[in-house]
Amino acid sequence: METYRSAGVDVGKGERFVDRLKAAARRAGHDKLWRAAGGYAAVCPINERDGIALTTDGVGTKLLIAGQLKRYDTLGIDLVAMCANDLVCVGATPTLFLDYFATGTLDDDMADGLIAGIVDGCDQAEMILAGGETAEMPGLYERGHFDLAGFAVGNVTKERLITGEAIRPRQTLIGMASSGIHSNGLSLARKVLPTDTDTIEALLTPTIIYSSAVRNALAAYGSLITGIAHITGGGWRNLFRLNSSVGFAIEDPLPVPAILERISAHVQQEEMYKTFNMGMGMCMIVDGDCEPILKALGASGMVARKVGIVTDQSMTLTIAGSAVTLRG
Repeated sequence: METYRSAGVDVGKGERFVDRLKAAARRAGHDKLWRAAGGYAAVCPINERDGIALTTDGVGTKLLIAGQLKRYDTLGIDLVAMCANDLVCVGATPTLFLDYFATGTLDDDMADGLIAGIVDGCDQAEMILAGGETAEMPGLYERGHFDLAGFAVGNVTKERLITGEAIRPRQTLIGMASSGIHSNGLSLARKVLPTDTDTIEALLTPTIIYSSAVRNALAAYGSLITGIAHITGGGWRNLFRLNSSVGFAIEDPLPVPAILERISAHVQQEEMYKTFNMGMGMCMIVDGDCEPILKALGASGMVARKVGIVTDQSMTLTIAGSAVTLRG
């Protein structure tokens, strides 16, 4: 059976690099930053009440998948989604977006497709595309190869900042359905799946942009929401980022998308949950009655339901019916 590491991605090595990077970058000014749950965004205060949330991301080797069909318009949606979805995890309202597009030689069809997707994604996230950078670097990128990155800004108040400190056992987990693989685990997917058109089309299904729906829920029920996890790189282990003193029990998982079921024929079950979203693109933790929040998410077009509870089993995630236990 294949693993993410055998596909060339060593998640543990990446996490250790991030730890070294944080240590090397540490300066006195870091003490002024507001601590937010999960590290999804850095939050810088501008006064005692208001802060600015900042995040950056890309879409990984999904770029190579798009190149096989020369279809680039969905990648921009993915790019915005990866950033906007991270911002709302700290309680921020996404406001501004910038992109970085680097290629060997500018191809008009590729560039136009990418920007069309970014504009579409910004519209969905209710963000302004404030600017960006396009770089031509012949010799660095082969013909048809390119890279794409995004940078996003959001606004948050200290009162609305989600720190994860209020997460407690017996609180409720609300899962929001994914549209498919989203933008993580593509290196492993490319290794185990065929390269036929139907498969590529399924892999290119754009990441859901949850930010507007979650923002609406936060505005109405923010006092009940103690944590939000964007299920990206690391799969369901993202829940561990919110609070290290608790665990999680998934009792009623959302359906697994067909494309992920196909991958699971080649990958062990535990590895699937450590790599992919497995049908849950975002998870919200609620202290109290979750029904009003479920109705608000449904009214915003999200497929969501109660999927489990917080437990007192520190850094342990159990998944009912699948005999899987993940630990931090």
